[in-house]
Amino acid sequence: MPLLNSGIFSNTDSTDKTVRSLGESEVIERIRQWLGSVTPATPLGIGDDCAIIETPAGMKQLLTTDSITYGQHIDGSVGAKDAGSKLIKRNVSDIAAMGGEPGPALLNLLMGPDVSIKWLEAFISGVKEASARYRISIVGGDMSELEAGHFSAALTLLGTAKQKPLLRHTAAISDWIFVTGTLGGSILGKHYAFEPRLIEGQWLAKQEEVTSMMDLTDGLGKDLAAILPDHASAEIETKRLPISSDARTFEQQDGKAAVEHAFCDGEDYELLFTLSTAADIDLFESDWKKEFPELELSRIGRITKAHPEGRYIDATTKKPLNWATGFEHFKKR
Repeated sequence: MPLLNSGIFSNTDSTDKTVRSLGESEVIERIRQWLGSVTPATPLGIGDDCAIIETPAGMKQLLTTDSITYGQHIDGSVGAKDAGSKLIKRNVSDIAAMGGEPGPALLNLLMGPDVSIKWLEAFISGVKEASARYRISIVGGDMSELEAGHFSAALTLLGTAKQKPLLRHTAAISDWIFVTGTLGGSILGKHYAFEPRLIEGQWLAKQEEVTSMMDLTDGLGKDLAAILPDHASAEIETKRLPISSDARTFEQQDGKAAVEHAFCDGEDYELLFTLSTAADIDLFESDWKKEFPELELSRIGRITKAHPEGRYIDATTKKPLNWATGFEHFKKR
């Protein structure tokens, strides 16, 4: 049914703002305000990688949802099995960011009538293989028809936290900033061929000196702001940023510096976390190497009091990193 005159879509003559004029972060904040009393404050409601549900028995359950859409998260260059696997791993990465363990899930499919059964079977095969790997049970879901040429899938995943879940909003001034792995250039393949940092997240959640954590989905340039306290800035040691080989390849293709790709590209699915200033950094890094000798860990900066030049500051020059932005849904790019 055509919806062009229903008030859902704004025409060029309308004075109404659109979601594009606000951007993802502001739209989420508006929705939070509109929901009012029916959504609790984070971490029980909107605002973290997962919501935390406290059971009568005192158990902490984690609840997250994420989706993939053809033309946005996948295209014809991504195989159907890889697309199905990506849907599962995107959600597992959220559980990893809280230090949790994934559990049962609901799978929702929204697709046009022209979706190939052969492609769909392969997609579900990817869902199956990834679910088995992370011990996830698909216990139900929903299906809805879209117009021809469209495909989306969403997963709602329940998890558990055996220890206190790590949150985004619990870092403090002077905390050190760390990231796992390498960053940038995920469009060349990592955006679907990645490994959620599940075991690493569980280990970090056990370390008392780790003060906050999240996964990097929209790029360090956007996601880092989510862990900074109010009235704080981040001093970034740009030479310590772990730049991926794909980011360096991309630099040759578009002329944008590899360090900028590392800071601004999305879908890295690495962990971003903070470490208390009271921690023994040498001991922490040594323990990490013993536990995860194959995974790079980088200390990329520190949280400081708000800097007059901006939120992200070059630790050496004390100048603002003006290019430091990440991906944001709805914004013009």
